Amino acid sequence: MKKIFNLAVILAALMGAATFTSCEDDEEEATKKAEEQALTEIQVVKGGEYSASGAVKGFTFKVTSVEGSYLSKDQVVKLEINGFDGELTLSDAGNSYLMWTGSQFITANTATASADAKSIVMCLACANSKADYTITSATVNDTMNKLGALETKFSKNNRKANK
Repeated sequence: MKKIFNLAVILAALMGAATFTSCEDDEEEATKKAEEQALTEIQVVKGGEYSASGAVKGFTFKVTSVEGSYLSKDQVVKLEINGFDGELTLSDAGNSYLMWTGSQFITANTATASADAKSIVMCLACANSKADYTITSATVNDTMNKLGALETKFSKNNRKANK
């Protein structure tokens, strides 16, 4: 009887070891899946939190307010970027590009952005937009893409962003 009990314990231990899986693979898979779901354009909402990743600069940002409409070409999107003081405004009527200078974020109009397309991290889609408050990679714009813009991808970070 004792031999059968010992054999059962040994078999149970072997079965447990055979079915054990590592969490690290799951984390890597989740990270890959998140990267695959990232898009070069994303529609943002007030209170939404997002991540941007790309060759220029990776960062997270929160949209603090949205106004206007793409139909009337008077959109205004205000955002806060984690780690940087103040609020940045992207608008159809003015500075619709966000750029990274190497030490800080700045907003820029088309002429300034065109002069240094490789520094663009995002753009408020204006004329080509099909929905309100669409943020895009500069590579979505054919002109900026030809000028050497680098791709940025965006993903949603919170429940508010998924509405």
